[in-house]
This record gives sequence, structure tokens and C-alpha cells, in this order.
Amino acid sequence: MIYFYTLKFLDMRRSLLQKVILSTVICVMTAWSALAQNFVWNIGYDFIGDNREFTTYYGFPETILGSRLSGTFGYQIDSIQSIHGGGSYMVEHGEKMFAHTPVLSIYYQYKTPWIHFQLGSFPIEKNTFANVLYTDSLLYYRPNYQGARAVFSHKYGEQTLLFDWHTQVNAGYCEKFITGFSGKTQLWNIFLTDMFYYRHHAEGNRGQKSVADNGGFAINLGYDANISWLDSLSASVGFIKTWYANKKDTTINSPLRSMALYSTFYIQKKFLALDAVYYNGGGTHLPWGDPLFRCGNYGRADMVLYVFNNPQVQASFRFCLHYVDGVIDNSQQIYLRARIGGKFKK
Repeated sequence: MIYFYTLKFLDMRRSLLQKVILSTVICVMTAWSALAQNFVWNIGYDFIGDNREFTTYYGFPETILGSRLSGTFGYQIDSIQSIHGGGSYMVEHGEKMFAHTPVLSIYYQYKTPWIHFQLGSFPIEKNTFANVLYTDSLLYYRPNYQGARAVFSHKYGEQTLLFDWHTQVNAGYCEKFITGFSGKTQLWNIFLTDMFYYRHHAEGNRGQKSVADNGGFAINLGYDANISWLDSLSASVGFIKTWYANKKDTTINSPLRSMALYSTFYIQKKFLALDAVYYNGGGTHLPWGDPLFRCGNYGRADMVLYVFNNPQVQASFRFCLHYVDGVIDNSQQIYLRARIGGKFKK
């Protein structure tokens, strides 16, 4: 009799244990199924080809060939908030395999139709500053902002605010950062673009600190023509003011200031385009701006062939003519950008 009840008790306990395990598995699978819908992923590839045939004092002849692979993994907290982590690595063709340091991406994102805010170390999707202030070739080697960016959208355009931290204060270094804003406002066919850029660069240790500040401000008034047989036609004209100041550099008459006329022109028909800028006035002295603007009389015309132009893949070839104070040089650029991503499915 005791044996019989012992077996019955063991069977009941085994049955209960099986139910607990089964219930636990069902709960875990249900929770994972719900959470998995909130995980997102992105993989990117960029190819950079930039050949520069420069002959003047202001430009350096070189060829840059590289590939960058990037990826992020994120969690969607709700419909507008998410956190992301990942990184990227660039292989510069012709260099050693590990010539460059991997770049870490880790950031918080808040995104609505009117506000797009990012905080942390996040990929630079687009350079919103003109080359005269912040040359886009810096993005080859510095693909992330490290700080904060906010994009405010409205019915007439958008405005971007940026704070990008480069070096923190510690025993060996002083602070380095850039900040600024850029935007475009359009009413009917008339538009106004604005840019402000400031770079703070402190050198040396805390006891022997040298501060080099530089920056610029630009404002342009333009017209966006609406012509049926063209995809795009726009032109703008305005001014740009830049400055450079170094408190301890006695070799220059600091601060250096410049004011110049700055104009842009763009026309596109299907896969062909002409993208041009002209700068005339005082030469710039911005360490992170395109050095060709230092001549004070510079024009650039890019003949563009768009090979692919869709949300997943963009590829283009540019043949660029550079007018550098009476001398005409040229360069060629090949760029391919591919992005895929999505959510983890159940």
C-alpha cells in the first residue's frame, strides 16, 4: 500500500514538474516573440574612390581608395525611441589590413516626423555643412559624430543643431569639439540656407594651454525653378564670413578674418547632373575646411552620373573641374553606398 501511494505521489510530482516546465517554455517563447519584434538591425557598405590631380600650392595630389563595412543592432523601446550599438571598420586599399582603428557606434535615438534627436556616437548620414567650412572628405576617416544632433522639421524646411566632441579633458589632452547649425527654409520657389560652424581646439596640457578657435557663418538666398522637363534646377547667392584665431601662434597676425561671395548652382535631368559652387573674396584659414578655398578665388563644377539612386543603393561618378585662382585642375570621385536593414521576425 505504501509503495502504491509513493508511486502515485511521484507521478503527480512528475506531472506537476512537466506542467511547470511547459508553462515556463511557453512564457519564454511568448515573451521572446513579443520582444523580437522590437529588435532592429542595419548593415552598410561604402566604397570610396577619390583621385585628385592637383597642381597648385593649395591642393595635394593623392588617390584615396577604401571600403567601409558597418553594422548596428538596436532595440525599439516604443514607436519613437530606440537604442543602438555596433560599429564600422575601413579598409584603405593599399594599406595594411589593420591600419585604421574600428569606430564604435552606441547611441540613443528619438524620432518623430518633426524631431530627430540622436545622443552618443552615431553614424553621419549626411554632411550638412558646405565644403568650405567642413570638407566632406573628413567623412572618409571620421564616419561618426560623437555628441548630440537634433533635426527639427517643419512645413517650410528643416534646421539641424550639432555638437560633436573630439577629445575630452584629461592629463594629456585638452578639449576639442565642433558645434553649429545648418538649415534650409523654403517658401514657394524661394529658399534661404543658413550655416554656422565653430571649432574649438585646445592644445598642450593644462599648464601650457594654447587655444585655436575657428569658424564661419554663411547665408544664401536662392531660387528653385519648377521646370517640367527637368528633375531639378536651383541657384543661390550669398556671403560667407570665416575667422581663425590662435592665442599663442606668433607667426600669424591673429585673428585672421575673411568675407567672400558664395554661390551655388545645381541642375539635374534623370541620371545626369551639374553641381557647381563659386567662392570669391578673402581666403579661408579653416583647418577642417576644403583647403582649395584658401586661395580666395575658387570655383568647382562637378559633372555627375548617378548610376543607382534608390533607398538601398546609391552609386555615382563625378568628374570635377577646379578653378584655383586662374589654374584649372581636376579630380574624379566614385562613391557607392549600400544599406539593408529591418526588424527580427517572429
